[in-house]
Amino acid sequence: MHVINNYIVLVSAIKEMRFVTFNYDGLDRVVECATLGYTTAGMPAVRGYQTAGDTHSGTVPCWRLFRIDRIRGLELTEARFAGEPPAYERSDKAFSRIDAEI
Repeated sequence: MHVINNYIVLVSAIKEMRFVTFNYDGLDRVVECATLGYTTAGMPAVRGYQTAGDTHSGTVPCWRLFRIDRIRGLELTEARFAGEPPAYERSDKAFSRIDAEI
């Protein structure tokens, strides 16, 4: 159920171009979601441009692929992002199926 609820929220985030916040691998993140679907390995995932928060690599902003089953405390914010994030590429090759894309 957790994955389904996150999936629904992420579809809204992409369609409405709204930032999301969540915890991933124990770190809080702020993300512009760009592509949602299933990876070539069959896992539900979202490609997002992390604009704030913590990372294990220490690099922000950056593009990341987040597995939806590992996202905790997902919240859709009121803040919107304008247009495509930097270096955005449509039809992300990491996905075998894309269900939502900006």
